[in-house]
Amino acid sequence: MKQVLIENAKRYLLYLQYEKRLELNTVNSYWYDLEKYICYISDILNITDINEIKKNHIISFLSSLNYYKKVNDKIKYSESSLSRYVSSIKGFHFYLLEQEISTKDPSEKITSPKLKKKIPVILTVEEIDLIIESIDLNKSIDYRDKAIISLLYSSGIRISELIKLKLIDFNLDNSILSVMGKGRKERIVPVGERAMMYILSYIEGHRSSFIKKNNSNGFLFLNNRGQSLSRMGLWNIIKKRAENTVINKKITPHIFRHSFATHLIEGGANLVAVQQMLGHSDVSTTQIYTHLDKSYLKEIHKSHHPRG
Repeated sequence: MKQVLIENAKRYLLYLQYEKRLELNTVNSYWYDLEKYICYISDILNITDINEIKKNHIISFLSSLNYYKKVNDKIKYSESSLSRYVSSIKGFHFYLLEQEISTKDPSEKITSPKLKKKIPVILTVEEIDLIIESIDLNKSIDYRDKAIISLLYSSGIRISELIKLKLIDFNLDNSILSVMGKGRKERIVPVGERAMMYILSYIEGHRSSFIKKNNSNGFLFLNNRGQSLSRMGLWNIIKKRAENTVINKKITPHIFRHSFATHLIEGGANLVAVQQMLGHSDVSTTQIYTHLDKSYLKEIHKSHHPRG
């Protein structure tokens, strides 16, 4: 049965990728979850028939996910990771039932752990300026990195969206960016004058120095091999540039997206407009930034009001 489940899991993932248009990173995460689940069901519980899988077997698997190994450390699974496992398993069993591969859905009454809403960490405008201004423009790589960080904050685009950007995605005359987001949904995002200035300086004077044997495929931001940046490459750029400042926060590429949204809402931007720029399918996802704005206001009140 193990091989049958694995083959069906692969078909399910192809369905998610090509029919539901999920990002490859998301599909890979689902595969990681399902492979572990299938091994547990087959090798630990010795279940030999898909229709023998019951709710208590799934609960047994989820209960086994207390810790995972990272190098020599044991790290506790977060609620969001457990929630993703539940989502992966429920989606898979629903697919098996829909395709008439199984006769029942044992995951139907399994519920995800209730997630606490985490208020994301953001940077102040001054801190963002500090990071950007700390990059001295001595080499082509400096122009590239300055353009990257400026664009992340100016547009609020995701890491996965930035590394896929091509030259043809920019309307340079109108400072507009065409972004292919999650689910392959296209959206239009404005880019600020300052960010456009850094991007143009990079494109016109320095991008060509990264090109090797015409293999850039038109990608905007290139690594030293002349290829598109990887997610890890982008993380390393942000980490390196942040280390040159005195900011005492964990700075990731995504912090610029959080800061973009929060600063817009603090400035009075319409929530639906921010939702459209971020590429959120549901406005409730964007509402986390209104909570952040309230927290910010409370902090200001506490710090500055005589009876705060």
